[in-house]
Amino acid sequence: MRKESFWPAAVIGAALGAALSGCATTGSVRVVGAEAQQAKLTSHEALAAVKALSAKRQAADQKFEATIAQIKDEERVLEQSVLRLRVEEHRQTRASALRRKAEPAAPGVSKAEADAFFGQVVARAHALAAAAYQAPKQAPKVFQKLDFSDYSKISYAGRIPGWPAGTPFHLQLYPAGYLFTWPEHIRIISGGHHLTPQLPITVAGDPPLAARLPKSVAPAGFSAYTGFGKGPPVYEFLSFLGASYFRAVGAGQSWGLSARGVAVNTALPHRAEEFPYFRSFWVFASHPHARRMAFCALLDSPSLTGAYRFVVQPGTDTIIDVKAVLFERKHVRRLGVAPLTSMFLQGRFSRHRFDPLVRAAHDSDGLAISLPGNGRLWWPLRDPKRIAIYRFPGVNPTGFGLMQRARRAGDYRAYGMHYESRPSAWVTPEGGWGPGHLVLVELPTNSETNDNISVFWVPQNQPPPLTPMTFQYRINWSGGDPRGAHNGYVSAWRHARSSGHTQTYVIDFQGAALAKFTPAQLAPFVHVFGPARVVSPWLTRNAAGDIRVQFGIVRTGSDPVTIHVAVMRGKGRVTETWGGVLPAPR
Repeated sequence: MRKESFWPAAVIGAALGAALSGCATTGSVRVVGAEAQQAKLTSHEALAAVKALSAKRQAADQKFEATIAQIKDEERVLEQSVLRLRVEEHRQTRASALRRKAEPAAPGVSKAEADAFFGQVVARAHALAAAAYQAPKQAPKVFQKLDFSDYSKISYAGRIPGWPAGTPFHLQLYPAGYLFTWPEHIRIISGGHHLTPQLPITVAGDPPLAARLPKSVAPAGFSAYTGFGKGPPVYEFLSFLGASYFRAVGAGQSWGLSARGVAVNTALPHRAEEFPYFRSFWVFASHPHARRMAFCALLDSPSLTGAYRFVVQPGTDTIIDVKAVLFERKHVRRLGVAPLTSMFLQGRFSRHRFDPLVRAAHDSDGLAISLPGNGRLWWPLRDPKRIAIYRFPGVNPTGFGLMQRARRAGDYRAYGMHYESRPSAWVTPEGGWGPGHLVLVELPTNSETNDNISVFWVPQNQPPPLTPMTFQYRINWSGGDPRGAHNGYVSAWRHARSSGHTQTYVIDFQGAALAKFTPAQLAPFVHVFGPARVVSPWLTRNAAGDIRVQFGIVRTGSDPVTIHVAVMRGKGRVTETWGGVLPAPR
């Protein structure tokens, strides 16, 4: 009521004051009366606006209270749903545990039995090499014509026959089709029985595609899953698909580079590369407490055959132990043992930029080779304009691998690709491989979908055809550096042409081994192999605290030139050795 009478009372009081002052006239009284009427009208309009605003606020308050009540109801429903899910999950877990307890344990295979069976595979490989090569039958054409999108929709339905429940490993078969048109014989060895899985094809979300495909097709490979304890309860850690290619990852890693069973005549002039393939697999059933998965494979090609035994242990680093016995049908000019295959499209320090919006795109950024005396050579990968082949001689190699050293997302700025979490692969030979050399092949590419990097060991001495060649080695698939970095290691490098014919290089080294020394206690080591001379090498500590070596190279001839760079402390090296090639003269 006070709000309604305030303004009219004030106006009337002003009019009475004018009349009693003795100065009022008839005209002034009319003016004052008109102003009073106008003020009254204005007050009514203001009152109406106040009432409308009050009603709007009251409605908003009611709506807000209704929303809060609805949210509380939804929270109660959600809590009840979560409680039911937990109860159901507990019930299913208990039921699953009871089933596993009631089921007979997976028989497993002893080491003696596995060795005896591998001996049979070796005998098969020898007999196969003694016979004429016969190419395998390919998958039906309807499967060969599938593109990637359609191929990704098909899978096998049902559980793999013969694979026991309660084991820590799970298998999934890849149907033949798309690029993987060579079917493989995959058998499960369980309880002394060899079981061949035969499963129907299922197609996800595409009835027309399902209607035109046959109901079954042979497998072209397999993958394996397990629980790593962190992340998804079931995690894919191993894949064998396509010729003799296979890949592995550790916990938290993304799929990256691949390995192969063997390389035949890779990067030879006027000769096509041959791609051997795994014709058959025998997978041993695992017992409930197994930490490793084992299987054997039979490899075949026009030039050679091979028997393989794989023992895989997944974990933070996934480790694959390989034993291969090879038989040549005919002499192979370049036999590649323990080959690794990767992709390098663009690096942080590349001069050629495939995509200016991406800083780097690669599965591996360098080749690491162990050297005598616990040293190591670091050879950065490049994106060549034409094919480049490098040869690294050695005797009984102690290790080599393709590394992914850049481990920050900002090193790539290729969001969604997860290059920073792709694994490194380190090969550790076992036993004496004898004299030979490593070969690194870099191919030009304009796509991140093409593998253009390959490295493998080439033995110097190959026996006559049908004579067994045995190689044993371990591949460590790691998110870090499997070889370690007890010395300083290369963190960055740059190269540019300066005045005249001088090529200027800057190499940065970092690591705990360097932190305890001042630059005055260290010295640069720069050595060239070939017609060139080193100009003004010097060493300092850069703003980031790394040891920087800078120098120039002047070519004195047209032959190839190799450069080695390291940091010395007295007569010993306190860093790995950076290796590179001087660009060919223009």
